[in-house]
Amino acid sequence: MEQTALIADDEPFMRDSLRDQLHQLWPDLKIIGDAEDGPSALAKIEILRPDIVFLDIRMPGLTGLQVARSLTAPTHVVFVTAFDNHALEAFEANAVDYIVKPLEPERLAKVVAKLKRLTAAGAAPSIDVLMSALQKMGVVTPGGVTSLNSPLPKRLDWLQVAVGNQIRMVNVQDVHYFESDSKYTRVVADGCDGLIRTSLKDLTGQLASDDFLQTHRSTLVNRRFIHAVHRRGELVELEIKGDKTRLKVSTANHHLFRAM
Repeated sequence: MEQTALIADDEPFMRDSLRDQLHQLWPDLKIIGDAEDGPSALAKIEILRPDIVFLDIRMPGLTGLQVARSLTAPTHVVFVTAFDNHALEAFEANAVDYIVKPLEPERLAKVVAKLKRLTAAGAAPSIDVLMSALQKMGVVTPGGVTSLNSPLPKRLDWLQVAVGNQIRMVNVQDVHYFESDSKYTRVVADGCDGLIRTSLKDLTGQLASDDFLQTHRSTLVNRRFIHAVHRRGELVELEIKGDKTRLKVSTANHHLFRAM
């Protein structure tokens, strides 16, 4: 029996990337809809009744947790999150299904394998069981109020970048790209190549999604500084304006640079 799914995330490139990876891992899964905010996600789930829903935890209007606790349609819920490792350990311990931003293929494959087993066995999804697990974690109170119902992070405008023994003030709009560098994040801008302590995952939630593209698990690129896209067989690389460096685009993100 064909299984159906819906993707709810306020970042278009994230929805597209997840759709593409799901198609590769589970070709028979039919994506019947998507949503870019909490209220529209809830409405579409109730109308379309998908077997599975991928819910971004941070969405405008309603969080993914609020959408989950409001559902009446029986559906298997998978949360999409940029939480830190401590929070993810709690998800693991309580058997709450999740995938991580930026997408981790290994984690997604694990979740897909579990969903295949559950749907093949005809296991009925239970929101009550999910809410009970989240209450144990302290994420949802018995009254249903989510501890994540806080304002979205303030958009980042300025960075304090360490360059040698100096601290440079760099406007986010002037950054060519960010690159994960162990415990730090490398910042490349005009006349600046330095480090900040903010992780790439934390940065993702504070940058304008229309300006920056997640081209690789370890790279965020400002689309204003993309000079050209080079293709050589299965290899896709970005040429940055005024920079000889070429940045590789992961296979999962090739769709971002298809001809219009």
